[in-house]
Amino acid sequence: MAYYIDSYMESLYKGNKIKFNIDDIKNYRDFQDFYSGMYEAYISCLGEIPADLPLDVKILSENQRGGYKILKIEYTLDENLRAPAYVLIPDGAKSLNPGAVALAGHGYGVADIVGIKENGEERLPEEDPGYHKNFAVELVKKGFIVAAPELLGFGELVLAPNTNFRNEGSSCYPVSTQLLMYKKTMAGLRVKQAVRMLDYLAGRDDVDSGRIGSMGISGGGLVSSFFAALDKRVKACVVSGYLCTFKQSIMGVQHCVDNFIPGLLKYGEMADLFGLIAPRPLLIESGESDDIFPIDGVKSSYARLEALYKKLDAPDKIDADIFDGGHQIWGVKSYDFLVKWL
Repeated sequence: MAYYIDSYMESLYKGNKIKFNIDDIKNYRDFQDFYSGMYEAYISCLGEIPADLPLDVKILSENQRGGYKILKIEYTLDENLRAPAYVLIPDGAKSLNPGAVALAGHGYGVADIVGIKENGEERLPEEDPGYHKNFAVELVKKGFIVAAPELLGFGELVLAPNTNFRNEGSSCYPVSTQLLMYKKTMAGLRVKQAVRMLDYLAGRDDVDSGRIGSMGISGGGLVSSFFAALDKRVKACVVSGYLCTFKQSIMGVQHCVDNFIPGLLKYGEMADLFGLIAPRPLLIESGESDDIFPIDGVKSSYARLEALYKKLDAPDKIDADIFDGGHQIWGVKSYDFLVKWL
């Protein structure tokens, strides 16, 4: 006999009274109270985040492509941890260009979003761009100076091959679970990586530090939104294939453990966390047939955020692109949205 516990798990969600609810906000003063409380709670859930250390950037390679230059760099993320990233610079870039932090989702790593195939060769225009759609390249073509970090647990930032761990293309599971033992989270460290990329861009003479945005999909959508929620220097944000409800997405469909942040649901659902981005420009992309971030949860969460932006007299600063497709970058509105607001 099996004692199925579905009803117990459902009762936990129904009995959970979130502390900071954007639906309760009636005016800007309410929003300020919400923001201060939710922000403090959110930071506490992210766990211990690395301190700011000198970036100590080193250029590992530099190549010219059609219309832009691509650098591979290395920087300091934490004590005893150096990490790689790509930087894309449009030809003819002068001073005060807009910047963008581009954040990849699960796959073979950041190389995928900068047009590099898994074998290390440059992807040709006629070749399948995968679900990432070379979106860092599309951003540089729009005039952005782009910083794209290899996120912890992906690509080149994985554990050495070891029979004790089943990496299965990434080290998300062993790294995420081990970090919890140190009161750290994978989300916290990845968000810190995005912050480090913003620090890098803001320190460049050719980037306007007041015009830096973020864009990410899937696991990178988590980082893009969590990053914008953390750092007000992010002036506009695109989140693709991530906004939903925690209940219908990471708690309703089998997801990687790197999506889970202890205690966060006690303070707010996903839309409440996204409330920390308001009233800065925010665009949501989602496919009608995305089977890991169900569209019903996307639409209900977006409706809550849209109502919040209206209360904050910023209805023009939020938009959605719901398209006929699955889990992928779409790009029909997103690139122009960032151009408009940055």
